[in-house]
Amino acid sequence: MQPGRDDQTRRGSTTRYREAVLRCLVVTIALGCTRAPAERKESPPLPAAPSFQGVSIAATTTPPQYLAVFLHGIGDNAAGFASIARALRSSMPSAELLVPDGFDPFEGGGGGRQWFSRQGLDDDNRPGRVKQAGERVSLWLDAQLDARKLARDRVVLVGFSQGAIVSLWLATHRRPAPLAVAALSGRYADDEKPAAGASAPVLIVHGARDPVIPVMFAFSSAKTLEGYGVQVMTRVHPDLAHGVDELALRETRDFLTPLVPK
Repeated sequence: MQPGRDDQTRRGSTTRYREAVLRCLVVTIALGCTRAPAERKESPPLPAAPSFQGVSIAATTTPPQYLAVFLHGIGDNAAGFASIARALRSSMPSAELLVPDGFDPFEGGGGGRQWFSRQGLDDDNRPGRVKQAGERVSLWLDAQLDARKLARDRVVLVGFSQGAIVSLWLATHRRPAPLAVAALSGRYADDEKPAAGASAPVLIVHGARDPVIPVMFAFSSAKTLEGYGVQVMTRVHPDLAHGVDELALRETRDFLTPLVPK
């Protein structure tokens, strides 16, 4: 007995319905197994350059042609080191002189500042701390130069002790290099070979009686820098301890005068 037309119609409808339900089920399972797209991770923003806190001495020309930046020693501050900047004012009349406070409070207290921590400092971790401090200072220099519409190489650095250590790192690693770097009673503390490119000419002034950073570091620093192709002038004072005297200031003036814009 052949099925009637109505039976065939009902069976066809049932088959199509089942096929539709099966397709929906397959799609639902597929969607449920599909992973949600991964969230897009944003790159962390660069740290903001520290704002200027310290002493500023205006250039005798307007606008200034470059910046002369003075980095004090550990435990000191901008007010205490500003006298060195004023003593060198005559050799850099077209520069604005900036004496910033160290970016971190001195761990010994007393209102002083520092560029990097001395706690637990040894030969293994010193290069990393100096590099971090140098990168922070370089970022700050960029902000100060940009604010005055000066090219990124229009800067001279004069550093004492810990400030000299950071200045010497910048002499070989900052790009573009500074116009010149004077390092007073410091040392070169880095274990990374500088990237190819020009480095700043360097003056090293050190006291033979220095009990804080022995004079042997003046000689080893000069040797290392010269090995990198840096132009280095070294001056050792037989009677000087850990400080800056009139002879050191005169030598710094004589070193900077031919290297900076007039």
